[in-house]
Amino acid sequence: MSKIIIDKKISDFANYLANLSAPIAQKYFRVPNGEIAKNDQSPVTQADKEIEAVLRAEIEKNFPEHGIIGEEFGLRNPESDYQWILDPIDGTSSFIIRRPTFGTLIALAYKGNMQIGIMNQPITNERWIGIAEEGAWLNGKAISTRNCGEISNAVISTTSQFYFDENDLRKFQKLAGSAKYQSFGGVIYGGDCYAYTLLASGFIDIIIEPSLKIYDYAALLPIIKMAGGFVGDWHGNEVKFKSDGKIIACGNEALYRKVITMLQNAT
Repeated sequence: MSKIIIDKKISDFANYLANLSAPIAQKYFRVPNGEIAKNDQSPVTQADKEIEAVLRAEIEKNFPEHGIIGEEFGLRNPESDYQWILDPIDGTSSFIIRRPTFGTLIALAYKGNMQIGIMNQPITNERWIGIAEEGAWLNGKAISTRNCGEISNAVISTTSQFYFDENDLRKFQKLAGSAKYQSFGGVIYGGDCYAYTLLASGFIDIIIEPSLKIYDYAALLPIIKMAGGFVGDWHGNEVKFKSDGKIIACGNEALYRKVITMLQNAT
C-alpha cells in the first residue's frame, strides 16, 4: 500500500509548522526583507531562508527518519518513504512587492503519494489544508471546486505568458481564447499558490503552468483533489508527486480532459 491514513499527530504537526512560519513572514512583510538574487536569478528573501530553516529543524527533531525537499536548502534523507516538501514563501515576487498573494507551502508524501498539504497565508490569516481520504478545508470549513463543465465557461489563470516557450504559448493562447471573460481582459495572471487555493475554493476553473518545481505544487495536490478537483500534466496523466513541471489544475477531471484535447489539437 502506498497510502496511509494521516493520524492526528501528523496533521497537528503540519499545522504546528504552519503556525511557526506565520510570524516570520509577518515580520518581514512590507519592511526590508533582505532580497537577493539566487544563482538562477530568481529572488529569495530573509523570510524564505528563516522559515525553511525553522521548519527543517522541527522536522529533523520530531521525525529524524523523514526526508525533506526544500526550495532553499535542498534534500535530506532522499531515500525515506516519508518526504516533507517545503516552499517557505511561494510567490516571492509578490511578497517582495508587498502583495498578500504569497503563501507558505507544507506537504507530506508517503512512497510518492501526497498525503497532506497546507497553504498558509499569514497576512490574511487563511489556511487551506487537504488530507488524503479525508477532505479539504479553509480555516476549518469544507471547500469544493466549482462544477464547470465547459472551457467556454471557465475562469482561467496562469502566472505569466513569459514562462511559456513559443510552441506552448500558442497552445496556451488557443485555450485562453476559448475561456471566459476574454473581452474583459481574459486570463487572471499571477497569484502563485493563492490561485490554486481559489480553484479549490470554487472561484477559478483552470490553471495552466509550463515550468513548476515539486515544492511549487506538492502541497496543493491534496487540497485540490480533496476539494473535487484534478491536477494533471500536459500529457494526460494525473500528477501524484513528481512531474516534469508542466501542470494543469482543473475544477474536475472532465474539464481537464477537455483542456488536454484542446492542447493536443492546437497548432
